Amino acid sequence: MDSEKKVVFLDRDDTICIDVPYCSKPEDLIVIPGTGEAISKLNKRGYLVIIVTNQSGISRGYFSHDDLSKIHSKMKKSLAKSGALVDDIFYCSC
Repeated sequence: MDSEKKVVFLDRDDTICIDVPYCSKPEDLIVIPGTGEAISKLNKRGYLVIIVTNQSGISRGYFSHDDLSKIHSKMKKSLAKSGALVDDIFYCSC
């Protein structure tokens, strides 16, 4: 069927960004070089790009949902500089 969507799920830490244990501030987030270009290629081939990540630092009290939102906003802006679009981000805070 032509109406079927293609989707790729990518882990955030050590796939999109360098893994910083319990990354709690946007300034600590570092996008791995070339990641934006790779995601842009997926976008151009019709894939929806979903990022998944486990963020137990929220339940441990290291940072808040709002902090994580700011971190993800920085990540999406950084990726967008390479023409990459992230369709959604899902996270577990347990």
